[in-house]
Amino acid sequence: MPAESATTILVVGDIHGHWRDADTEFLHRARPDMVLFVGDLGDEDVDMVRRVAAVQVPKAVILGNHDAWASFSKDRPTPQLRDSLAALGDDHLAYRVRELPAAGLSMLGARPFSWGGRSLRSANVYGDLFGVRTVEDSVRRIVDAARGAHHRDLLILAHNGPTGLSGRPTDIYGKDFGRSPSGDWGDRDLERAIARIRDMQLRVRCVVAGHMHHRVARPRGEERVRFVRRDGVLYVNPAVVPRLRKLGDVEVAHYMRMTWKRGELLEIDEIWVDAHGTTCDRGALEIVDL
Repeated sequence: MPAESATTILVVGDIHGHWRDADTEFLHRARPDMVLFVGDLGDEDVDMVRRVAAVQVPKAVILGNHDAWASFSKDRPTPQLRDSLAALGDDHLAYRVRELPAAGLSMLGARPFSWGGRSLRSANVYGDLFGVRTVEDSVRRIVDAARGAHHRDLLILAHNGPTGLSGRPTDIYGKDFGRSPSGDWGDRDLERAIARIRDMQLRVRCVVAGHMHHRVARPRGEERVRFVRRDGVLYVNPAVVPRLRKLGDVEVAHYMRMTWKRGELLEIDEIWVDAHGTTCDRGALEIVDL
């Protein structure tokens, strides 16, 4: 009987327009079992969303605040946001569950478009698109989606992470901007939903969420803690921005790579890939236990 193979998941952090044809070609050649996109593809950039939607590998996407930027300004979903959601179709995981049986995982989507902080920013945008008008509405939608999971082990995909992990500007979802660059900038609904899901005897193995960039605005020059573990849950922030950089004379793109088997995360690392799909650099992860 052949040995059971592991499952490879690649994660793409906040894109902010930094997506090359070479990235699409790399994914088509690498053929990972799943690719996760944490959002902020562009500023309601429908063309960029369509480029991601056209990637012919299994994928799940959660759109970020920049992907709904004008909609929140207008306090209603714009045609561009609706077109983005239509382009992604079922690959947009917001308030939905999707199975990854080869990994022994159910993937659960949290609230999209998150800015962080205490407010939803626009109850009208969320209400029109998802019937969500309060934080508690969002909690219920996340938990209800989890009830449909086929596996006990869950990976949650979000744009922003939960409250409860941060206090300093350099913490994983700590506030590093404004007049008071400190405090928790996570999502309250996600923290509450995780607690209720765990009460259902489901195991949240990993939460993947970006939004808060790896270099903080204040204190300037410092880098954010991006990998933390608490109560058996690994929280991962893949938002290396910009995700393209020069390595010598070679342009490389950032990805995070995870290997799963039977609901367990076996390995996680960061890789930098050139235009030919060659891994040119790897980052050593430092996981902080809280």
